[in-house]
Amino acid sequence: MQIRFRCPACSSLNEVEVSAQVETTCAVCTKKIGLDLSEAIRHREVIDRCPICNSPHLYVQKDFNQKLGLGIVVFAGIVGLIFVALDRPLGFYLSLLTAVLLDALLYLLLPKVTICYACRSEFRAFSPNPEHGPFDLKIADVYDRKRQKAESNKQ
Repeated sequence: MQIRFRCPACSSLNEVEVSAQVETTCAVCTKKIGLDLSEAIRHREVIDRCPICNSPHLYVQKDFNQKLGLGIVVFAGIVGLIFVALDRPLGFYLSLLTAVLLDALLYLLLPKVTICYACRSEFRAFSPNPEHGPFDLKIADVYDRKRQKAESNKQ
C-alpha cells in the first residue's frame, strides 16, 4: 500500500509505504507528517477517508499519466492527418483504430488509484472501496474554491 502526497509545509512530493506507521517525515523539509490511519485502512486495506487531511471525499481513476495519454492521441491524429494528405483513407482509419485499441488495452491492464479531492493525495495498491466513484466536477470545484480562498488569505 502506497500513499503519494504533498507536504503541507513545503509542498514537495512524498511517497510512503503504509504499514502500521502513523507518522512520516518530509524528504525535503524534514517536517513530521502524521498519518491518521483509520480502522478500515489498518485492518481491511480500504481507504474510507484521507489519512493526510481526513477528507471523506475521494474518487477513483485509472493509474495512467494523462499527459502521455494526450500525447498518444495527438500522435495518432497527426499520423491520421498525414494519411489524409497522402490520400490514403485506409491508413487514416488504421491509425485511429490503433489508438483506440491501445487505449482499450491500457484501460484493461492498468490498476486503479484513489485520489483525495481536498489534498490530491494518491493511494495505490489498496482494496477498492465501492463508495468511491469516478471524478465529480461539482465536488472538485468546491475543494478548488476552498484551496483558492486559502491561498488568497495567505497573501
